[in-house]
Amino acid sequence: MTATDRPLRVLHRSYGGDNTKPRPEYYSKLLALAALLRAADALDVAPELVFINDGPMPDERLRVMERFGEVRSVRRGGSDTNSYREMLADENARTGQPDDLIWLAEDDYLYVPDALRQLVIGAAATRADYFTLYGARAIDAERSGRTAVIRPEPAAEGTGQTVEVGDVAWYRAASTTSTFGITRRALTEDVGLLRHFSLTGGAWDTATCKAIQGFAPFSVQRLRRDFLPFGEVPPALWPKSVVRGALRVASIPLSIRSRQRRRALLGSDPELIIHMEAPDDPPRALSARTQKIDWAAVADETAEWANDHGIPVVIPAAGGARG
Repeated sequence: MTATDRPLRVLHRSYGGDNTKPRPEYYSKLLALAALLRAADALDVAPELVFINDGPMPDERLRVMERFGEVRSVRRGGSDTNSYREMLADENARTGQPDDLIWLAEDDYLYVPDALRQLVIGAAATRADYFTLYGARAIDAERSGRTAVIRPEPAAEGTGQTVEVGDVAWYRAASTTSTFGITRRALTEDVGLLRHFSLTGGAWDTATCKAIQGFAPFSVQRLRRDFLPFGEVPPALWPKSVVRGALRVASIPLSIRSRQRRRALLGSDPELIIHMEAPDDPPRALSARTQKIDWAAVADETAEWANDHGIPVVIPAAGGARG
């Protein structure tokens, strides 16, 4: 069995409620779920779909999950960190092949139809251990030492160090969110690091991405502010700041890795998924390939696919989409 013949294992974490983040007008968690299923439907080999739910799930989403895959409830929920740590521990307890590819998915992303197919093909062609389909910051590998140096150009543009696989250029990415691909080999070896960094607060996903690649996860200035929070935060929060600093210091040895154990986080250009949040202010730089994607149109087409497959996705008429 080749890498592309093995089924992709998808772990979709979802919170039953929602938050107050500004969102695009087409956003809904049901649309995000449909987009994932549409991308799964495009795979050459049917994937293993596991839905990991935190809290009561709306009936319309739960029925879809039960129809398409295995549904689990987290044992200790209530936070993104808790469900993430539990998911990693449970998956690490499973058996499998080192090259098995696992996609860890949050519940508010929109996918182009062939996103997961491109992931599987890219993973087979590059033989890396970590993958992201979202994010446009590239590592300058030649200039980076213990500290990561970020290239000014977005994504694969200007790097000179890409692997072209079909219409996708894979490049050394700086970081991503908690939605990413990982091989079982890397999960087995890095599960302690991944679970610990989720406790370090702030942008712990960015710190995690630095650590797996062997870069310093926190600056000296950041740690100084943690341990000397006076004037930075209210006195009542000083103990929390010091504890956070202690956790961050304890994480540093996990990021000191031999050259052989440093991972490469490969990103796709164009971005094949998008985090459905309001546009960045100021806007982040996007590659020319990504700029060609009309995400409102992707949302519209996903809603059509969903309704054709018995998933009642409705997009407000103001978005120019059908429901």
